[in-house]
Amino acid sequence: MLNLSVKSGNVVVTGQVLDKDAGDAVIFERTYVDTPAADVLAEGQDDPPAPFINEVGNFVLYLYADGGNDPAGYQVVLDNAETFLCDAVLLDDFNAPQRSGWTDSDPAGLGLPGGKQADGSFTFDLGAMGGAFFVGSTKTSPTFELAEGTRHEFAVDLVSGRGPDSFAVLAFIPQRTGPMSLAGYGIAKSETDLLITKGINKHFFNANVNPAVKNENVRLVLTLTVKGGNVIVRGQVLDLDDAGAVLFDRTYVDTPGSDVLAEGEDIPPEPFIAEPGHVVLYLYADGGRDPAGYQVVMDNLVACVPPVAADQPPRIEAASPEPGSIRLPASAQVTFRAVDDQPLPDGGFRVILNGQEFTVATGLSLSDPGTTRTATLGGLEADRTYVGRIEVSDAAGTLRTVPLWFDTFSAAVRMVEAEDYNFDGGGYLNDPERVPEGSGEWPNAYNDRIGMPDVDFRDTRAVPNGANTMYRTADPVRMQRALDNRRRDLFNNDLDIFDYEIGDLAAGEWMQYTRDFDAGSYEVYLRQSIINLERADSVLELVVGDPAQPEPAVRLLGSFLGEQTGFTARNVPLTDGTGQIRSVVRLEGRTTLRLRHLTADTATGMRYLNYLAFVPVADAGVQRAAVTSLSPANASVVTTTEPRVEAVLQDRDTRVVPESVRLEVNGDRVAPAVLVIADGVSVSHVFPALPPRDSVQVVRLVFADTDGVLQTNDWSFTITYLELDPATRMGAAGPERGFRVRVTQSEDAGDNSLERAEAQLAAGSSIPKVYDIAVVAPLINFSQEALFGGMDGYFEGDEPVPGQEEGFGNDNFAMEIFTFLELPAGVTRFGVRSDDGFKLSSGIQLGAASPVLAFRNGGPADQEFDVVVPVAGTYGFRMVWYERGGAAHVEWFTVDRTTGQRSLVNAAGSVPAYTSAAAPAGIQALGAASLNGPFLPVPVAVVDLQNRTVTVPATDSVGFLRLASEVAITIRSAELSGDNLTLRFE
Repeated sequence: MLNLSVKSGNVVVTGQVLDKDAGDAVIFERTYVDTPAADVLAEGQDDPPAPFINEVGNFVLYLYADGGNDPAGYQVVLDNAETFLCDAVLLDDFNAPQRSGWTDSDPAGLGLPGGKQADGSFTFDLGAMGGAFFVGSTKTSPTFELAEGTRHEFAVDLVSGRGPDSFAVLAFIPQRTGPMSLAGYGIAKSETDLLITKGINKHFFNANVNPAVKNENVRLVLTLTVKGGNVIVRGQVLDLDDAGAVLFDRTYVDTPGSDVLAEGEDIPPEPFIAEPGHVVLYLYADGGRDPAGYQVVMDNLVACVPPVAADQPPRIEAASPEPGSIRLPASAQVTFRAVDDQPLPDGGFRVILNGQEFTVATGLSLSDPGTTRTATLGGLEADRTYVGRIEVSDAAGTLRTVPLWFDTFSAAVRMVEAEDYNFDGGGYLNDPERVPEGSGEWPNAYNDRIGMPDVDFRDTRAVPNGANTMYRTADPVRMQRALDNRRRDLFNNDLDIFDYEIGDLAAGEWMQYTRDFDAGSYEVYLRQSIINLERADSVLELVVGDPAQPEPAVRLLGSFLGEQTGFTARNVPLTDGTGQIRSVVRLEGRTTLRLRHLTADTATGMRYLNYLAFVPVADAGVQRAAVTSLSPANASVVTTTEPRVEAVLQDRDTRVVPESVRLEVNGDRVAPAVLVIADGVSVSHVFPALPPRDSVQVVRLVFADTDGVLQTNDWSFTITYLELDPATRMGAAGPERGFRVRVTQSEDAGDNSLERAEAQLAAGSSIPKVYDIAVVAPLINFSQEALFGGMDGYFEGDEPVPGQEEGFGNDNFAMEIFTFLELPAGVTRFGVRSDDGFKLSSGIQLGAASPVLAFRNGGPADQEFDVVVPVAGTYGFRMVWYERGGAAHVEWFTVDRTTGQRSLVNAAGSVPAYTSAAAPAGIQALGAASLNGPFLPVPVAVVDLQNRTVTVPATDSVGFLRLASEVAITIRSAELSGDNLTLRFE
């Protein structure tokens, strides 16, 4: 690859060699600068010295035969000549007295504390915030879009950064996800660490680089190239004190599938392609507790991007209220400014709030016509939560949108803080005071009140952790200082009076809240932020038993069906189970409510609960029995091999008639289990067969109440699971049982990552090794402790790591395992327990690896996962295991899905493993004019083993067809299309 950039009269020439077998990994790179003066060359003289600037030229390929005397001749084979043209644009040199075209943001709405432009640079400056925190600034113009066949390069100078935990971040963030989500592509750098990111806790690369890369007067470069539906993500650090010398350079490929990341899970897996977005600069304060504070200084933001289309979408600036704004007065207005290169038409402006559209004809006010126009919308109502968007179209119809969500909750809306759950077995405070953190127990405050487990709360942890239990220090319920917008009338950071959010939630955990309510009807909202979770579902229950006792009777009131918000919190309404109808609850006097969580946080996905808001509303009249909980939730994606539908129908003013319940799945009537429970009915249905992977299941639940009113509830969800590709099925297995195992031990620890392990195992690896050995093993049950008679994991009989000797040490192993498993059709549950990480891939066919079934970057790991085998047969697998330091062990096993019994793969009674397998069986089409034959080969038949099809011309000379195969196959269908007959087989 040849990269030419013209800067300040110089041509910067970069030559690269990329490895096409390793995702365009850089295997050679050098950069030189051709100046107008005579430069020192490696060979020859720079005469004439002038660079080739402002000259028209052509793209030329050559073969140069050095010497020209080789009798074998000279040859090069080339393919895929591509050019990427880009226009270098200085987005901001920060030399102006004030910034323009920027929008600042931070999770707590503090107005970018300490962010300033001065002395020709921009500084992010944060004090200690008591927890991890970030602030960001978005360059609102221009907009960029990662389209197929394009390359975008963004660069910013890092002048300096304070301390090892101050991260400077350069990112491309799509408008859809927004800067508060951190979902996009980025490069982040501190004094010690470097990251290449796809989102919060989702990193292609995350390492404490050794030796450390300098952290002042360097340039961060993020290059995004779109090819074949993939985004090639490249992060670089260049030394500005050494003519842009490359200090760090890593390249990764974001494919449409779920990729193996250095940290976190690639969910959702799709690349950010064909999405308009912006350049965003961040300061991320890791930890957030350093009294010295956090700072990064940046300069010279540059983009080198494809030529800009003639018509760009209009810009929307200064939109207010900002997303997540709370407790605004009803007199507040929606305002924004739109800017375009052509006069903006009146008809191009719309504001949508809670489904209602506002235009100039229905209340939206616009300033005078022109290329810059201001819009204003009033008429808000008190005690409402608003969700919507701003839309502006230019004269050509090109649309730009920005989201809106805010509320106008007044003092009449009661807020119950998530952290203020009951204590002492049902104790509560109606109007608690807020007192400084660390004050100990006060008479009318929840500080350090002790909740009773399984009475006041349920948590999967037994003991508190002082780092995240600073408010109620004796309880294990995890919380942090809130990242939500500050309510300054309640909390004062200067006095150490903080708002808190509850997080680190597991399925089945709950908190109970008792308060005295004025008699009335209420809509209820759960204020929460949801990061890296597609769903975050909780339910609200009325405790009708004794709240001072374990397991009191409860009645379900409704569901909080949360969707991903990023770090900006939203008000999630209490609804029926479908999420389509707001629930109105009647409360009076002393009332205990339970907030119970149905979905769990994950290693990389989290949510933070701030408070419950109770909004007085008019009585809803007769409240009919309703669906208050559904599983799976509407529009959700469920990973399971045991799909089922569950629903709770709750009695209210009317009751459910159990005999009236009818359930349909994909239009077919099924016979669900209908069980009468306290105050309602539960409905469940287990799928008799596993539906096709990634198929949408459409469900209809119909029932009648005691007034004879019929209710119909429709929803849908998608079922997915791991599935082997039948096209990767091998021929006959054997004859040798076991696993082909190769182990390398390195002298150099390197990164604790799969990427490092693969590099250590790669052919021709430059990583120094203590040894490199290949053996055949009967089982995968290795541990370093076995050398000394010990064991690790579930299974006894550990074997030492192959090649391990006491004098070689116990660290820095990388193991590669190949095997072929005979698997029955159906579901096989595998498990891997390891320290450190592992990766298991299927589809090993003729030495090539394909889809990753499971992995753990870092460690330790203990994972069980179901794999669907659509067609019985022999399938190839590859496992990588590695260990950098500390304990070292790996076990690969299967699990009986009925009993839970574990068995090592290839052990007696478990899945058999073989060191080899024959190539896929040959299949031949035979044809004859009559059923009695003779059947002869059809030479024009096309056999496609990948798609399991045989296609032949439908001619009169062949009346009957047979498929001859070395192994048993089944013809599933015959389809006539045009002049061809296609047979599909398994």
